[in-house]
Amino acid sequence: MDEQYRQWKRSVITERMGLEPLSNLEQRLTYDAFKAAVMQGDDGGRLLNYVNANVIFQAGVDFESKPMVVFCACSLPSPRDVDYDRLLNLIIFRLDEFVESDYTVVMLTSGAKHSPGWNWMTKAYRRLDRKYRKHVKNVYVVHPSMWSKLLFQVIGRIVR
Repeated sequence: MDEQYRQWKRSVITERMGLEPLSNLEQRLTYDAFKAAVMQGDDGGRLLNYVNANVIFQAGVDFESKPMVVFCACSLPSPRDVDYDRLLNLIIFRLDEFVESDYTVVMLTSGAKHSPGWNWMTKAYRRLDRKYRKHVKNVYVVHPSMWSKLLFQVIGRIVR
C-alpha cells in the first residue's frame, strides 16, 4: 500500500504542479487523503458500501469479548467488474478498526461464485503487516471448499 500511496501522491503533485507552491501541497497530501480517495473511488463509494455490508463486517463479540470480524469470501464481486487491488485496500482499511486489540476472524467460503487467484491471494497476504496478523487469536472457516482447505494447509505450514 505504501507504493500505491507514493504513486497517488506523485500523480496529484504532477497534476497540480503549476497551480500552487509545492510546500503547501505537500502539507495537504496525507495518508488520510489517500485513504479518502481510495474509499470514494470512481464509483462514488458504492464499492465501499458493498464491502462494508457484504464482504467484511463485525458480527458481535466471541465468548472472550473479542470482536468477531466476518469475512464473506462467498460475496466477493466479479474480478471483471471490480479492481481487486482497490478491493484489497478497502478490506485493509476496514480491518484497521480491529487491529489494535485481539480479534477473531470468521470466514464464510461456501458457494463462492468468484474466487480470487493464487497471485492475488499471495499479494494480499504480503500486504498484511504484522499489526494485522499479531492480534488475530482465532480463525474459523465455515463450510470450507477443497480450495480453501488446501490454502489454509499451505499457509499454516508457511506461517509456523
